[in-house]
Amino acid sequence: MNWFLKSKTDKMIVGIALLLSATTEVMAQELSINAELRPRAEYRSGYSTPITDAVSPGGFILQRTRLGFEFKNAYMKTHLTLQDARTFGESAITSEPAASSGALSIYEAWAEVVLIPGGTVKIGRQTLAYDDNRLFSASNWSNTGKAHDAVVFKYELDNNFTGHLGFAYNNDKAISKETVYSGVATYRYMGYLWISKSLSTGLSLSAIMLDEGMQKTSTDNSGNITYSTKVDMYHRYTAGGNLKFLTPSCPFNFLATAYFQFGKTTATKDLNASLLALKANYTFRPAITATAGIDLYSGDEGKSATKSKTFNWLYGGPHSFNGSMDYWTASLPTTGLMDTHVQVAGKLTPKFAYELRYHVFNTAKEMEYSNEKQGKSLGSELDLKLSYKMNSSVAVEGGWSTYFLSDNSRYLKLKSADAKSRTPNWAYISLTIRPEVFKIKL
Repeated sequence: MNWFLKSKTDKMIVGIALLLSATTEVMAQELSINAELRPRAEYRSGYSTPITDAVSPGGFILQRTRLGFEFKNAYMKTHLTLQDARTFGESAITSEPAASSGALSIYEAWAEVVLIPGGTVKIGRQTLAYDDNRLFSASNWSNTGKAHDAVVFKYELDNNFTGHLGFAYNNDKAISKETVYSGVATYRYMGYLWISKSLSTGLSLSAIMLDEGMQKTSTDNSGNITYSTKVDMYHRYTAGGNLKFLTPSCPFNFLATAYFQFGKTTATKDLNASLLALKANYTFRPAITATAGIDLYSGDEGKSATKSKTFNWLYGGPHSFNGSMDYWTASLPTTGLMDTHVQVAGKLTPKFAYELRYHVFNTAKEMEYSNEKQGKSLGSELDLKLSYKMNSSVAVEGGWSTYFLSDNSRYLKLKSADAKSRTPNWAYISLTIRPEVFKIKL
């Protein structure tokens, strides 16, 4: 009898333990606080645009500070990131509020809630990043980054299929009747569908369709902006995708990209543009990975007032493409661009990595000015980047770049093929500190 009671008690204890374990697993909650401090010093002597000998190179220090809070359980996740982005010397030394010009803001503030198994909705201010970050990116290089006020529905099926459906609609303030949107976020309305499908081991295909609605405005005889009492927008559409092969077991991988843009680039100009890109690399050993690629952006002679073939970067991270000196990222030449690039990169030690890249730039269409054909050459660029990871929280990165100008690049940047300028150079060094301040399971 005693043996029976003991056995029954043991079974009860085991049952309660299993129940508590299951309940704890379902109700598991986690709270974490993290921080980032990233000062970056830059030297610019012809960065983005050449400068003449009469102008001195510039030097400055940027700093980005972020503090993030995140709470999650089995049913939802919430996230808040506070950000201060500034240039050294931008704020007065005194601590009086009226004398300070700090840029404290909310970088992210969103909640993601589970709707169905595999399906969630994420709403609020959030970063959008897809594929190789050409169209959407958090733009980490930027001192402020990029974030959108959006609603995104997500669905994932067994890691083989992922789909996102996103929407955004912007206003300057709460309104009772239709008003002109100032365009702080570029678009008034945005909707997109992104899907990704695994085809086989290491091989995946993604596709995106994006619709942007921009506010139509007009100007009266006095120069005042006028607008319709109804929402009146012109639309720019982007469609395309990526085919990617990437697997740790194979030293070779590649990425093929194709995007097409159509609709309107302004309220009065039709858009018909494209981007085709191919990149492949081969890892010989951890210290040596060789990469070769080509990016082709459409263009035309730029003589039409009603049609454009110039591709728009949208909301990607352009600093990662077309050279680190950003000569052809803020705005592409109307004649299009072909960027042929090669790179050698790798890890010399587990903590020390390098990248050496060379770009050759040409226009897609031959340039013409001074009543003569001028060829396609836009010069070339050499980029070097070194990085050292001191520990799990601290990393140092530095880089140097130089641009080899051609007559055509001088003409596009300085409005004269014969303009005299300094040899373009750019260098930076950055310190990134990312400690996990606090993490607890509740």
